[in-house]
Amino acid sequence: MAPDIRGNLRSVLWGAMTATPITLMSLASCVSYAQLIKPSPLSPGYFAAASFFSAGFSSLITNRMSHCPFLVTAPDMTFTLFIQSGQESVMRATAHLPEDVQIATAFVALHVGAVLLGLVFCVLGKLRAGAALNYLPYPVIAGFLAMIGAAVVKGAINIMRLPSGAYDSVGMAIAAGIACVVLGLKQKGVPTNMSSPVLIAGSLGAFWTWVCASGLSLGELQSQGWLLPPSDHASSPLDMFKLDWSAVDYGKILPSVDALALVLVASINRALTVSAIESSVSDESYSVDDEMSFVGFATVVGGALGGVAMNPTSAMTTLCKEGATGDALTGRFTVAIASSLHLLLWASAFPLTSFLPRFLLAGLLMVMGGGMLVDWAYLVTRKLQRTGVVVIYAMLFVSIYTDMTHGIALGIFLALCFMNVQFSKLEVLKYHVSGMHFRSGGSYTDAQRGILRKYGDMTQIVGLTGFLSEGGAISLTKYLNEVVRSSDDLETLVIDCAACQGVNDSACFHFGKLKLMCGKGSVRLVFCNLNPYDEEKLRSWKLESESCKIVGHLTEALESAEQDTLVQGHAPCAPIGVQSEDGEAERQELAQWLGADAASELLRLASLSTVPAGTTLSTQDELADRVYIAIPGHSDVQVEVRTGTQVRPAVLLRTTLGAICAPESLIGSHVRGTWRARSQSVVLSIGGDSLQKLLRRKAFAPVVSAGLHQQLVQADQLSALYTLSKGGGWRGVTFDASTSGMVNSTALEDMGPRLRRSYTERIPQEQTGAAKTEVQHHSDGHLSPQYDVAAVLDFNRFTSPNDYHSDGHLSPQYEVAAVLDFNRFTSPKDNDSNVHFAGRMRSQSVDDVLLAGNGGPGVVESLPNLVLNRYSVSQSSKRRPTDQRQRTLSELFSDLEAPSNVPQVLCISANSQQPPARAQLYHSRAAVDVTALRMILVPLHLCAGTHWALGVIDVAARSIRYLDSLGLPAPPGLEQRFLEFIEGELATKTTKSLRTGSWTLQSGDAVPLQRNSSDCGVFMLAYAECLASELPTRFPTSPQAISAKRRAMALAILEGQF
Repeated sequence: MAPDIRGNLRSVLWGAMTATPITLMSLASCVSYAQLIKPSPLSPGYFAAASFFSAGFSSLITNRMSHCPFLVTAPDMTFTLFIQSGQESVMRATAHLPEDVQIATAFVALHVGAVLLGLVFCVLGKLRAGAALNYLPYPVIAGFLAMIGAAVVKGAINIMRLPSGAYDSVGMAIAAGIACVVLGLKQKGVPTNMSSPVLIAGSLGAFWTWVCASGLSLGELQSQGWLLPPSDHASSPLDMFKLDWSAVDYGKILPSVDALALVLVASINRALTVSAIESSVSDESYSVDDEMSFVGFATVVGGALGGVAMNPTSAMTTLCKEGATGDALTGRFTVAIASSLHLLLWASAFPLTSFLPRFLLAGLLMVMGGGMLVDWAYLVTRKLQRTGVVVIYAMLFVSIYTDMTHGIALGIFLALCFMNVQFSKLEVLKYHVSGMHFRSGGSYTDAQRGILRKYGDMTQIVGLTGFLSEGGAISLTKYLNEVVRSSDDLETLVIDCAACQGVNDSACFHFGKLKLMCGKGSVRLVFCNLNPYDEEKLRSWKLESESCKIVGHLTEALESAEQDTLVQGHAPCAPIGVQSEDGEAERQELAQWLGADAASELLRLASLSTVPAGTTLSTQDELADRVYIAIPGHSDVQVEVRTGTQVRPAVLLRTTLGAICAPESLIGSHVRGTWRARSQSVVLSIGGDSLQKLLRRKAFAPVVSAGLHQQLVQADQLSALYTLSKGGGWRGVTFDASTSGMVNSTALEDMGPRLRRSYTERIPQEQTGAAKTEVQHHSDGHLSPQYDVAAVLDFNRFTSPNDYHSDGHLSPQYEVAAVLDFNRFTSPKDNDSNVHFAGRMRSQSVDDVLLAGNGGPGVVESLPNLVLNRYSVSQSSKRRPTDQRQRTLSELFSDLEAPSNVPQVLCISANSQQPPARAQLYHSRAAVDVTALRMILVPLHLCAGTHWALGVIDVAARSIRYLDSLGLPAPPGLEQRFLEFIEGELATKTTKSLRTGSWTLQSGDAVPLQRNSSDCGVFMLAYAECLASELPTRFPTSPQAISAKRRAMALAILEGQF
C-alpha cells in the first residue's frame, strides 16, 4: 500500500474517533438549545431538526473556507437568543390569527431571520468592520458573556418545569450534580470538552439501564417528567418548500426591534469567538472580517435551505485539534465525518429529543451557562476595578429580570459614564519647572548667566500630557491659577503641549479663563509645540493676543523670555556684527576665545567668509569633511538633533559667542546634529588639505577643547530634556527646586495616580539616571509623602559653593545649560587653557608614553597590551616563522621556549633608572643580537592609555620612525630615548657598540588616518603588519573595512592561528 494511501486511511480513522464525541456533544447541545426557544408556534423538535441540518451543513462550508482546518460549528447561545426573540415577536404579533397562519409565519420568519443575520455578517466582513466590534469596553463584553451564561442557566431551569408548572426537584438535583462535577473537574484542570462526553455517555447508559430494569414505557417516563413531552407540529426543515405561502403574514416575518438589537450581540460574540479560536487553536493569524464573511455566507445559504444560524465554537474546535493531533488533513476529515453524522441523523428524522432525559439536557445547559457565569461574573472580577464590577452585575441583574437588550444598553451607558469620570481624573500635568533650572540651550556671557540664574523664576514652564478634556482641563486651570497667584515675580508662563494628544472645546474654554487670569496678573501666557489642528482650534477661540502668544517651539518661547529677563537686568545680548574689511575685529574675537597663537594659525589656514541666515553648515548622521568656526560676536549658530520621531528636532545649543560647527569632523566621526546659521554669520571654513594641516598645528588643541566643551553642553541640555520627558503618568509630575512647593497643590489631588491607594502608601523616590534617593519630607510640607514625585530637578546638586562668585553668580568658566552644568564633567584645574586634552598629547615626555616593563615600577598589565603584543607576535611568526631578523619588541623579551598558548608579554620601561640592571634582566630572558635584526616595532601607549601609536626602529636604514593614526607629531624626546635604548640597554648583547650619531627621526609619514576616536589600536596593528610583511603602509580606511579588519584580528587571536 502506498504511503500516501496509508496516511489518508490513518487520518480517516483518527477523524472518525474524534468525530464521535464531537457529534455527541453537538447533538446534545442542539436538543438542549431547542428547548429554550419558547414561546413559539413551532415545536422544539423542529428546532432540533433544523439545528442538526445547520450544524452539519455549516461545518462543511465554513471548514472548507476558513483558514483554520479544525473549525467546528455548533449551536450558540447568542444565536439561539436571536431566534427566540424573533419567534416570540411572531407569537405576539399573530396571537389573534389562526394556527395555520401562526405556524406558516413563524416558519418563514425563522429562516428569514437566519438569512438576514448571515447578510449582516457578510456586510460587516466586507466593510472590514468586524474588528471594530472589539472596541467595546471590556466590562460590557464581560457583562454580556455573563448575561448569556445566566440566560442559559435560566433556560436549564425552565426545562425542568413539569406540565403542571412545578419543578422536578429530583431531576433538578441530578442536573445540578452533573454541572458541579464538570465544573469541579474544570477547576482541577480537566477540560470541559473532555469530561462532558464521558458524563453524557455515562448518564445515558445509567438512565436507560434503570428504565429497562424498571420496565417503564416512554409514555410513563414522559408523564413522570423524565422525558420531554412529544413534539407537536414536527416537520422537516425542507418542508418550507412545500409551504402554503398564501397563509404567511408577510408583515410579521421581519425581526422585532429587540431581535435586531441582538444582532449586535451576535456580531460581537462572533468576533470574540474568532479571536478565541485564533489565539488558542489556529497556527497562524487570520482576519476577523474574513472569518465573519465565511460564517455569513454559510448562514445565508443554510437559512435559505431551511436551517438556522450556527456559530463556530472554540471548545469543539479545540477538541478537534487535540483529537487530530494538530494534523490539518485529519482535522478536515474529522469535521467532514461529524457533519455527515449530523446530516444523517437529520435525514433519518430520528426523534432524538424523545430519548434524551430532561436532567441531561438541563445539566448540559447548566454546565455551559454555569461555566460562563463562573468565568465572567466571578473570576473576572478579580482583575477589574470596582466600576467594572458594577457594570457587570448591573447588566446581569437587569437581564435576569427584564431582557438582554436592556442589560446591554444599561452596561454601555454605565461604562461610558465611568469612562468619562476616569478620563476627567487623568494626569495631564507632565512637568513644572522654572527658568532658573531649565533654559533654551542658548549660550550667554558670565554676567548674563548670573542674571538668568538670579531672576529665572520670572519664567515658569508647564508641560502637558495626555488628552485635555473637561475634567483634566478644570484641574489644570485650577492648578495654573494657583501658580499665577502664588508667584509674585512670574512674568511668563509657558505651556508646552509637545506630549499633549489633543484638546477639546471645553479645554479651550478653560484656557480662555486662564488667559483672563494671567492678563489681570500681568503675566504673559505662551502656548508652544501644538499640533496644527489644536493650534487652529485655539486661534478659533480668539486666544491669541498681546498677552497670549502661540509659538512653534519651546526653545523659541524660552529664548524670548530669557531676552526679556536680560533686558530688564540691563544686560541685553549684543547685536551680531558684520564682517570687517580687514578682519582685525574677527581676529581679536578669535584670540580672546581660543588664544592669539591659535587665532593666527586658523586665519592662515582659511579666510573669513559670510554665510546667509538659514545656511546648513553640517547635516546630522553625515561624515563631514569640513569644519566651520563661527566667529564670536559675528555669528549666530545653533545645533539641532533629530531623535528619530516625528517631533521637531531638539535645539541643544545656540550661541553668538563662537562655536566649532561639527567638531566631529576633527576626529572623522559622524556628525551628531545639524548646525545652521540663525542669522548672517561670519565663519572660517576649513576643509581638505587645510583640515589635515590643522590636525598637525598647535591650534588643534584649543579647537578640540572648545568642541569638547560644546559636546558637554549639548549632553547637559539633552539630559535635562530627557529628565523632563520622564515626568507625567504614573510617575507623577516632575518639579525642580523652585517649583517643588506646588506638589501640595489642592488641584493635584484631582489628578489620576494620586488617588490610588498603592501610590499613597508608597514611599516617593527621587530618581535621576541610575541613582535613587529617598525624597526628604520637610516640615514645611514641600514634599508630601502621599505624592509620588518623578524627579526633583535641583541645580544645586550639580555645583558646589566654590563654583560661585561672592555675589552668588556662577564662576565664568562654568557655562550652564538647562539643569546640568559643565562642572559635572570637569574639575577647576581641567579648565586651565594650558592643559587641554590635545595639548597633553603633544607636551608629555616619552617617559610617560612608552609601555612599562613587566615587573618593577610602571607595570602595565592590561588587556590592550596583551592583545596588541600577542597579535604582533603571532603575525610576524606566522608570516616568517624562521626569520630571526624580524621581531617585535615584545617578541624579543617573551619566553620563546614556553609551551603556553598565551606568550608572556614584556614591555621595556622608559622610566628605568638602572639601565645595566635592566639590560641584564632582558639578556637573561632572550639572547638577541640587535645588529642581526632588520626592524624593531615598539607599540606606544599615549595620553594615559587613551591612544595607540607605533614606534619603528629600522636597524637597516638606521632611522627611527613614528606612525600615528591621528597624524600627530612624535612626542618630544622620542628619538633620544630610543637611541639610549639601543646604545645602552641592548648594546651589552652585542660584540660591538652601535654608533648613534647618524640615526635620523622620521615623523609625519603619509599613512592612512583613522576617521573616528576609537580605531587607533587597529591602525597601529595594521601599520605593524604592513611593515613586518615589507608592504607599503596603505590599506582601506572605510568604516566597513576597519570593522572587518578588527574582526579578523580578534579571530586570529581567539582561534590561536599562530
